[in-house]
Amino acid sequence: MKKILVAAVIGSMWVSGNAAAFRSLSDAELAKVDGQALLNFSRDAYSYTTSNSESVSFFKLSLDAEMELNTNIKSLQLGCGGVNGAGKCDIDIANLALSGLPSRYDSNGVPVYDNGRASTSAKITNPFIEFAVKNGGQASTREIVGFRLGAAEILGMLTAGTENSRDPSDGIQSFSGYMKMAATQGDVNTKASKFGVTESQEIEGNLHALGQDRVFRSDHTNASNTGITVPSINVKFNMPETVVTGKRMTQAKVAGISANIPAIPLAAGENASQAEVDRFKNDQLYVGFDPILGIAKSSLFKMGTGSKISQLNMDISFTQALSMIHNLPLTGTGGYLSLQSEAVKWSGTDREDIAQTGWWMSLKDPVQLGYLQAQEEVDISAVLPQVADLVTAFMKTPEQEVNVGTWEALGSLFNVPVVRTLNIDLATATTANPASISLNSQILKNQQVVSNCFGGLKFC
Repeated sequence: MKKILVAAVIGSMWVSGNAAAFRSLSDAELAKVDGQALLNFSRDAYSYTTSNSESVSFFKLSLDAEMELNTNIKSLQLGCGGVNGAGKCDIDIANLALSGLPSRYDSNGVPVYDNGRASTSAKITNPFIEFAVKNGGQASTREIVGFRLGAAEILGMLTAGTENSRDPSDGIQSFSGYMKMAATQGDVNTKASKFGVTESQEIEGNLHALGQDRVFRSDHTNASNTGITVPSINVKFNMPETVVTGKRMTQAKVAGISANIPAIPLAAGENASQAEVDRFKNDQLYVGFDPILGIAKSSLFKMGTGSKISQLNMDISFTQALSMIHNLPLTGTGGYLSLQSEAVKWSGTDREDIAQTGWWMSLKDPVQLGYLQAQEEVDISAVLPQVADLVTAFMKTPEQEVNVGTWEALGSLFNVPVVRTLNIDLATATTANPASISLNSQILKNQQVVSNCFGGLKFC
């Protein structure tokens, strides 16, 4: 990389009764001098050729310095209308703030500033402006196809929006760019529900009674079928590193989130409290089967003490509104904001980071969102039909045939439930083929926004 020395001060100073003096240097002498300039203008060694066989080169003017900045931007709107269509903006972020990193994080992962966020500053190392020039070697066809503002490193907290709510009116309303969210972990509490109360949740199994074999099936339409309680449980998950990139996005989509539920209680345990016993006491399934000896053709079934579904593996896809992602800690990552008339692959960026026509914002290194916890209980009832199929497959194995004695068979004629303790182990069935579910925007506890103002203002 060829560097042009923009400014150099070379001199010598004497301490005597007279003032200091400078000595002028000829061009030949200057050519032999190496020095460090505050401003550097350079042509990058990186270049590429477009599909039309046109070369694109890069020229950068950089500031060799560290800068500190604390700023609030009420509204950042870029590329509204224009080449990418009317009615929207390439980038639309309301209440954007940049400050220093927090002193620490609280138990929910919310940033804590011991001396106030407004008293801190982000550190920006080696800021620059760079131009993408097509056919740079030919003056007659030379064309600037894009420019970007960026920095080699940014150390600070970037926040968007002021309130961590379900439908915020500020924050990231539209995003065109490239951002990686680092792999992380988290947990959610599920919402209690009922299993076996819809047609898609009916289960089947094998029955042996009075010397005869039958296939039974639960019947959600019968008034005696009250279903099985699925209580609220805590589910831990692992989120992989995720790339969010595209034009005018309003949502971030994360696929491949893995979760394992060690146990889902289907009945009270051995030493359960009275409250837990009461939670399950009215649960039962109404099951029907072909008549046995022309008499019995249905029965009530209750889960026995300690019944549970164990080792349910899940594959979760998660769609989060970008307006609900507020805290973006920048821990040394490079970043840039660019404008281009055609797609440009800027130097030093990730392979997937190809800046598209219009305005583009990019953060090079993964953003550490921290440990994720949903503020509200999550509804996973959509996975219950898949669980029903898995339970049916489990119950139809020879080892799980329900053997009913004579007195139990006769008791079914008088609506006396058949009671069995079941441990439905789904580890083998869901290791290679986990149950899948899609979840939508959740309020995350660690996305609470800390004001970057002095006093009690939310934004200033």
